[in-house]
This record gives sequence, structure tokens and C-alpha cells, in this order.
Amino acid sequence: MKNNKVKISTHKIFSTDGIELDSLLFEPVAPTDRIIIHIHGKEGHFVQNRFVLDMGYTYPLSGYSFLTFNNRGHDYIADLIKKTAQGYTSILGGSAYDIIEHCIFDIDGVINYIKELGYKEIILQGHSLGPHKICYYLDTTKNHDISKVVLISTSDILYHLNTEVDHWEQVSVLAKQMIDEGKGKEIMAIRLWSNCPVSADTFWNYTRPDSNTHCFNFTQPHVEFRHFENITLPILTVVAETDFGTGVKQDKAMKMLQERTSSDDFSSKIINTHHNFTGKTDELITKITDWLRERE
Repeated sequence: MKNNKVKISTHKIFSTDGIELDSLLFEPVAPTDRIIIHIHGKEGHFVQNRFVLDMGYTYPLSGYSFLTFNNRGHDYIADLIKKTAQGYTSILGGSAYDIIEHCIFDIDGVINYIKELGYKEIILQGHSLGPHKICYYLDTTKNHDISKVVLISTSDILYHLNTEVDHWEQVSVLAKQMIDEGKGKEIMAIRLWSNCPVSADTFWNYTRPDSNTHCFNFTQPHVEFRHFENITLPILTVVAETDFGTGVKQDKAMKMLQERTSSDDFSSKIINTHHNFTGKTDELITKITDWLRERE
């Protein structure tokens, strides 16, 4: 797709701990200081879903630049380039080694970079595991200068574990034992949902009792919605009617979020499609841009 109203450029952004993050920046021809930063989900990447590129070509027409980047959890297993005092080295990364707490390094690195480009109004948008990272980031950092939040396909991690990972509680004990023995980077025999390989470090990160990934516990509402409950910024949540990730009907899930939010400006939208919004990207983008326009 070509669009002479949108400027597209590639960028090599570094996390605050030195990981190289491949990025695409879409900008309107007329200068703007408003930008939407997209955070992809588990084992995804910065242009995996069709709606990401469609957003890149569409958001600038509404006056917002759009940045999508590879976070360190991209793809199943990935070689990550890391900048060090001695030069560059390669380390193992990808979804199999992803730790949610490390999202702070990625998001801070991107925010620092776009601020240097002159952007002042910053909106965080995430899909699938992206909303978990956003909630954790916003609840545990200060002075982040984020103005609004868009959460797409909010998934219930405990539901995924309970329905797609056999005997995960016993395996969690094994993962902790492996970590204690210095084997945290080893790939386990078990797979996560989406047939994703997983290291002991990452399995424990998802399954420990105080996991920071347990943000949207729709199937176990007695459990706190960690980090989400503390966000006070304007929030838009957009979910798919037949999303496999919530474990309950979407109207019920959105009612739970409405009951638990600390935001005075919470909105939710349901679209009749699947987790990745196949065939409904235009509707997804329209609902987001309309919501943003109402708050300008």
C-alpha cells in the first residue's frame, strides 16, 4: 500500500539495557507532536497482524504518528543484539525467554527515543500480551508522560494455563527448582499455548503465585486484576466477540474491567471477529480514532 500522505521510516531503537529494537515509524506529512506506540503480544512481532500496518497508514491521517517495534519477546526464539561498553553481542531472546518485568527497559527506551524526536503526547497501545506489559509498566514507573491507553484483546493468562497447559502447577514447581539450580535459561519439555517453547525462567514468570502477568483474571474474578486496577489514565479496551483469550463472554469481561478500573474515563468496545481482528481492521481503527478524537 502506498500513501503520499504518510511518511514511513525505519529506526533502530535501544532499550535502556541495550537491546536493539527494530521499529517502523509512520508520520503524517504535516508535523505533529502526538504519537501512538504499539506493543505486540506473545511470540508476535512488530508487523505480524494485518491491523498493525493498516494503523500505520491510517493513524497519521487523523494527526497521530504511529510507532510499532519489536520488543524483546518477539517470535518464539530470537537472537537479540545487545549494545555493551565493548561493542555489540548476541543474546537469546524471544517469547521463550520473555520476562514481563523487562518490558520497562523496552518501553522506556522507546519513549526516550521518540521524545528526542519531539513528541510530547504519548499514547500506549497494546495487543494480547501487550496490555499486560502496559499495565505493569504504568503501575510500576513514575513520570512516564503517557496521556492515554488503548488495550486490545485483553487475555486471561490463568485461563490459558488452566485450559492449554497440562499440570502447569506441578510444572511450575519444577521450573522454580531448575532456576534454583542455575538452569533458568533451559527450555522445558512442556509448551505454552500457541505451541510456544518456554524456558524455566519464563514459565515461572507466568505461573508464580504473584505473577505480574495476572492482570485480567476474567475466569477467576476473585483474584485481583494486578496493575490494571491502579491505572487512572483514560482507557479504551477493544475486544473481539469470539476471542479465545478471555474465557468468558466479552460483555461479562468488559463489565469486570468497568467494575475494577480506577480510571474516571474508561470505555470498552466489542467487535464481531477473532483475537487478531481478521476482516475487521477498519472497524477496529475507526473505534480507536473516534475515541481519541472525542478526547482531543
